[in-house]
Amino acid sequence: MAWYIEAGPQENIVLSSRVRIARNLQELPFPNRLNPEQAAEVEKRIEDCFLGLYPSRSRADWNIVRLAELEDMQRLALAEKHLLSRRMLEPGLNKTLIISKDESLSMMILEEDHLRIQAMRAGLDLEQAYRLAADLTCKLEEKLPLAWDDQFGFLTACPTNTGTGLRASAMLFLPGLIRTEQIRYLTDILGKAGYAVRGSSGEGSKVEGYRVQISNQMTLGLAESEILQDLNHLVKDLIQKEQEARQQLQRADSAGLEDQVWRAKGILENARRISCEEACGLLAELRLGIGLGIIEHIPLISLNRLDANIGPASLQQLSGKPLSAAERDQVRARLIRDELLGAKRQTK
Repeated sequence: MAWYIEAGPQENIVLSSRVRIARNLQELPFPNRLNPEQAAEVEKRIEDCFLGLYPSRSRADWNIVRLAELEDMQRLALAEKHLLSRRMLEPGLNKTLIISKDESLSMMILEEDHLRIQAMRAGLDLEQAYRLAADLTCKLEEKLPLAWDDQFGFLTACPTNTGTGLRASAMLFLPGLIRTEQIRYLTDILGKAGYAVRGSSGEGSKVEGYRVQISNQMTLGLAESEILQDLNHLVKDLIQKEQEARQQLQRADSAGLEDQVWRAKGILENARRISCEEACGLLAELRLGIGLGIIEHIPLISLNRLDANIGPASLQQLSGKPLSAAERDQVRARLIRDELLGAKRQTK
């Protein structure tokens, strides 16, 4: 089962945890300066090293995906599930994704750096995400000559990643803090403390569906354990603040909040056409209702499954054919109705 449709620790507020580790090969330019021959060399050396780590039987647990061989819809579907960074969608040479079957562990070759190892877990589980990423990184480091400086540590294309090359993040669901407008001053405080606050699609994206991504901005001079501990402590503090903000919303207008949640549920269970934007907004209201105990018979895992599949590209991939905008809205509405109806039947 894919990691993003699993239940995880603190799942009412923390949707996912991610750890990325950036590495580059010695004596070769960063990806934006590579010529075609050098790009092909980077891809081959990293892929050959990976294949050498695993016996043929274990390789069946992985997929090697060459992005140039995919259609646009297939690449976008991977990005919608956050399995591929938006930067990987940009034109570039020899871009390759090596990803485990459960999609929790992957290697992005020739993104911003030669190699980015990514591990993802449901809920607040930064420690396990780090263990997954670090284990694979250590195995590769034993075989590959990597760009390293005795003073600065691992060298990366972006100076903010230099040092450990570690970027840890958590995707948070913060309707309470956003609706009470506390997120504004918290964003300023977090920025001054060295954390980036972004929308659900990372850098440059806006906050949608009450989703906020928090990540460390600096790695130079910090130990990996320190980065993880600090972020973990910060997220737990935000969880407490979010719980308090939700209670504040209930005290201010309990009936109005319940009305909003039940209206969202009614539309989702009965709509025959629905846009991605409207669906994401209504599913966010439903998720809030589940977290507050207003809605009891729908598990959050059902919403996780919908979140992973209602994007335009993901819908077309599920359908196995291109769809017009109107057709996508119709298929999306049916997918949502079927999921919510199935959840209701399972609880009876």
